[in-house]
Amino acid sequence: MMEFSQQVCCSEVKVKVGRGVVKEIESLPGRKCIVHPKSIKPELKADLEVEIEDGESGKDIKNAMRIVDELLEAEFTRGDYLVAIGGGTVLDVAGFSASIFMRGLNLVNVPTTLLGMVDAGIGGKTGVNYGMAKNMLGTFYQPSLILEDISFLDTLPEEEIRKGMAEVIKYGLVLDKELYDFLSLNYSSILRKEQNSLERVIHLSALNKLKVVAEDERETKGIRVVLNFGHTVGHAIEAGSNFQIPHGLAISVGMVCEAKIAEEMGYAEEGVVEDVIWLLQLFNLPISPDQLKGLDKEQAVKSLSKDKKRRGEDILMPFPTRIGSWRGVKIPLETLRGFVVQCLGDGT
Repeated sequence: MMEFSQQVCCSEVKVKVGRGVVKEIESLPGRKCIVHPKSIKPELKADLEVEIEDGESGKDIKNAMRIVDELLEAEFTRGDYLVAIGGGTVLDVAGFSASIFMRGLNLVNVPTTLLGMVDAGIGGKTGVNYGMAKNMLGTFYQPSLILEDISFLDTLPEEEIRKGMAEVIKYGLVLDKELYDFLSLNYSSILRKEQNSLERVIHLSALNKLKVVAEDERETKGIRVVLNFGHTVGHAIEAGSNFQIPHGLAISVGMVCEAKIAEEMGYAEEGVVEDVIWLLQLFNLPISPDQLKGLDKEQAVKSLSKDKKRRGEDILMPFPTRIGSWRGVKIPLETLRGFVVQCLGDGT
């Protein structure tokens, strides 16, 4: 087992990575409410269980308020725990409920997918959909404990592991040369889900993300934007497929496009694009939009204007300067649109 703690603003976030660490929930002091999707039946002792829908349909304000109602009815107090076990939907909804219940209930995140373990379960962002808007209501609220139990990955198909690895590769490319090297040397054992390799990958990813979050929890300093490498173009790709292209595959192609933009604009050292492509290919991840099915490239380009990092007519983007290093750059929207048209249009 690997563990570490990180101070984020006014709270300490403890992370434990290993097989069977989910059992530590039962030793927590106070009462426990477990929130989980219908697809998971946690065999853990709890004072209260709340089940919500999987996927986007579960990210509704009504589900968050139902959790609050259950907590109130069971007379939970601020010294008790809300435990979120599941993928991104459960973590978002339960985290939001914990943040608004009595102005803050102890939150424990137990992500059950690799993507959740290296990204969605870390960082303190919560959110629910409201009306027709995705993540319109949300808070920044840190879990006191994150349990990364790799036994949840035992039945996960390789395709899902690969999708989650796109976020891991992101950390290696812009934040952590040591992680980049580890991935390049151990890709086979990672895809085989060997315990030591998975533990190290998850540990380093969580450590990298929490360090960034500690510096810029609420995205006011232009530091947390580094976590969006590949996501400006990646989110556009997702939008251009009506969100049918999985997130990991979209940001994989997004990282290639954004590395090309960085190199063409003179911010990245020569060879960075090749390094990005090489590592993605080791994990059999897409590097070209032509490898993605159902992409409307015109719709993808149009969606760039709705990017949440847009400020006026500029978009703040993190560019890799060399492997493990980055720089934030404001790009005029029209300039970015031209690059993206070129990147998505030529299929390379």
